Amino acid sequence: MPAYRSSAEGEIREAVVARLRERRPDARIIHEINVSTYGPNRIDVLAVSPTEIIAVEVKSSKDKLDRLPAQVGAMRGCAHQVIAALHEKFLVEKPTNRGAAHYKRDGLFYLRSTPDLDCRPDSVWVFPEIKRNMHEDGWCHLAPWQLATAKFDAPLPAGAIDLLWRDELAWLCGSLGVAASRRTNMGEMVSALRWNCTGREITKGICTALRRRICTEADPAIEEAA
Repeated sequence: MPAYRSSAEGEIREAVVARLRERRPDARIIHEINVSTYGPNRIDVLAVSPTEIIAVEVKSSKDKLDRLPAQVGAMRGCAHQVIAALHEKFLVEKPTNRGAAHYKRDGLFYLRSTPDLDCRPDSVWVFPEIKRNMHEDGWCHLAPWQLATAKFDAPLPAGAIDLLWRDELAWLCGSLGVAASRRTNMGEMVSALRWNCTGREITKGICTALRRRICTEADPAIEEAA
């Protein structure tokens, strides 16, 4: 674990990665990747399958939620699925019924639920991943962690191409037969790719480029044809 990362964040990140590997065994896990969609942000964890990207923002017990809306917005611009992994300290108390109750106080039932967020991640994973019901036959909306079925026929959002570096854009242009020279800038390459290629080709190409990228903290690079 990098020295700058707290143990509080590390334990959540480890659990998140384990679940992603379970649900997406063919995905390459990449940590700390920059995205410029809707402003500069860094994605904590990226799971990149051949045709799907899942982005995760981790909020540990040492964090705040003030930047989460902007971070979720940035991730929505470049990923098929967006997950906010939150420590249970962010849960808020709400009245409920016996079946869903986490505890009882003064004759009334309560549960701890995710806070009202000014953003809409596809899933909120609360750490630790445990059932909090006070009754064994109760239903818990916080566990197990949910992840939608893999996307096999959906193009990535338009901003996903901003995840790529210049040399990766040049490689993608060459792989897809799009004309580009050393003097072609990134904006021109992006425009040419969008004009000449299908959403399927661009999605697969972006995923392939990220899976083959040499990263500081990630699974080993995977070489595939675009």
